[in-house]
Amino acid sequence: MNPNDPIKIAEEVVRLMDNEANKYARPVFKRYPLVFSFLTIFSAAAILHGFELWADRIEIFREKPIVLIALGVLGLLITGTLYKFLRKNR
Repeated sequence: MNPNDPIKIAEEVVRLMDNEANKYARPVFKRYPLVFSFLTIFSAAAILHGFELWADRIEIFREKPIVLIALGVLGLLITGTLYKFLRKNR
């Protein structure tokens, strides 16, 4: 494996940042779990609703929703293939 692999370096940086952030965030999450649960659910719903409003403004998605579905399936296939490829080359 290439020691200068940019994806591996990025993953390591993100892991280190996550570990450092957890030192400060974990006590707050434990103290107020319901607040953070509601914020997470609201944020996810807001993103999905915003995407829906944006997609409704694009004529081809409004007239032929199968195009949007096909793009979603294609995205999942590409993601799965990339995952298998990276997993195999470990």
